[in-house]
Amino acid sequence: MTLIVVVDDRSTNREILKKLAQSLDQAVEVLAFADPETALAWTAQTPPDLIITDYKMPGLNGAEFTARVRAQPCGRDIPVMVVTAYEDRAYRYSALEAGATDFLLTPLDRMEFTARVRNLLTLRRQQKLIEKRAKALELRLHQDTRLHETKLQQSEEMFRLVINTLSAMVNAVDHEGRCVFVNNYQALFFDIDPDQAIGIPLEKVFDEHYARDHRDLNAQVLSTGEPLTQLEETLTDREGCKRVFLTTKAPLHTAGAKAQNVVTVSTEITERKESERDLAQAKEAAEAANLAKTQFLANTSHELRTPLNAVIGFAEVMHGEQLGPMAHERYHQYAGDIASSGRHLLQIINELLDISRIEMNRLELHEEVVSLNKLLSETHRLLRNGASESGVDLQLDVPEEPLFMVLDPLRMRQVFVNLLSNAVKFTPSGGRVTLSARLLPPAAGRDERSNETPAGWLNGGARITIRDSGIGMSASEAKHARTPFGRAENALNSRLPGIGLGLPLAINLVELHGGHCEIDSVPDEGTTVHVLLPGERLSQPQDAQSPAFSSTGSPTPSGKQESDGRAETR
Repeated sequence: MTLIVVVDDRSTNREILKKLAQSLDQAVEVLAFADPETALAWTAQTPPDLIITDYKMPGLNGAEFTARVRAQPCGRDIPVMVVTAYEDRAYRYSALEAGATDFLLTPLDRMEFTARVRNLLTLRRQQKLIEKRAKALELRLHQDTRLHETKLQQSEEMFRLVINTLSAMVNAVDHEGRCVFVNNYQALFFDIDPDQAIGIPLEKVFDEHYARDHRDLNAQVLSTGEPLTQLEETLTDREGCKRVFLTTKAPLHTAGAKAQNVVTVSTEITERKESERDLAQAKEAAEAANLAKTQFLANTSHELRTPLNAVIGFAEVMHGEQLGPMAHERYHQYAGDIASSGRHLLQIINELLDISRIEMNRLELHEEVVSLNKLLSETHRLLRNGASESGVDLQLDVPEEPLFMVLDPLRMRQVFVNLLSNAVKFTPSGGRVTLSARLLPPAAGRDERSNETPAGWLNGGARITIRDSGIGMSASEAKHARTPFGRAENALNSRLPGIGLGLPLAINLVELHGGHCEIDSVPDEGTTVHVLLPGERLSQPQDAQSPAFSSTGSPTPSGKQESDGRAETR
């Protein structure tokens, strides 16, 4: 008869758990308790095969109840399943640390519950079988010394019925370092006779290296009475192959006496270690390839910019007819197309160079106090005509109160131009794009909006929002678009120019300023990008009166501003 104990202070839950447990088999007896203390007193006298307990109970919670069960002499090996409706991982961790065998969330899935309970009962039956045979072995070890060797061999034969079916090495040695038993798997590995190993010291059964290491570990287990787990060792089989094993050692006790034997179980994990090594090598190879790609982009970008600047310069001279009129009007048009295409190609090269600098941690910020209002207004004016030609209504919404921040003006303008031009590009004619900015209170949620800017909010940071009514993206497309060269796959996108660097570059530049970007997008409804800058970059208006102040990122007396052609090409 299988005995299951259910502990739950709610009668409805007790009945449900009781009926589920009884449905396992007709030979199952279920006892239900509302009080955990009463259940503890009963299980101390009559150990069940399985305990199913609620976590939230008056007096004792599931973790405390499990710890009390484990503290009982007969409760060490009883499977304990903790059931609760609370999804807090802290409950799971506390229950498992207290010794719970399994943990389930309600409402219960009947099939999952049945399968797990059957597994726990099977484990309990196997534990009882092993305990029974171990006790039989311990009893024989305490019999008359004249029959000791014979009884030991008989016990080994009984135990071999279990251990010889395992695909793991199992052996036991006594306190003098002599073999008590060796299973067939280990005997085959070391090419020894398991029967002849009985009573022989480790040094004469196994190789010197294995015997020395395990002799010291066995002595440690016998002296402390505590098991050793998760020991990795590399062994050479009889064919000369290196194989990795995960080894566990535990003391084997006789009734009322100190441990006299140590049981060792070694499970092979060679394939797992090889997989881990292959994964590490693949990771290193991928990182090396990525670094090589980044260095290639950086070197190629540098090499291309010089001749490309010459192409653009000469094309502009020809288009402007600075050295005299052209013989044919088409030449004048071609020169303009060459200059325009060259500037577009230079923009792509600059973005590639920026991405490579960021990936190699070589992009430096040149910061100064900047008027965020003016920076956003200039970006709006820069793209307004192009948006109007595309039939897109580009609107600006910034507070009248000046917002001053310590930023790299060139890089932040690059961020806003990239994000705003993307919004315009992916918004069909008749749509709308809005560029707005707000200060955030220190503890404000990200969904709050406010037009007020009291001084107490200065530590809350700033949020710049680019919202469009364009084609939008799915969640997977948005995730892909955040990566370099990632573009959402749709019919309109495939017809538009771009290599997928604008958005990831903008995100990286914002993160270099200590901020981050949030993207909310719905297909066919539009995309909203929030640029959140930290409060420590906010500055009081009077700070902007210093000689270093610039609203657009132009050079100032206090320092130099890096220039690589972006102001003319972005």
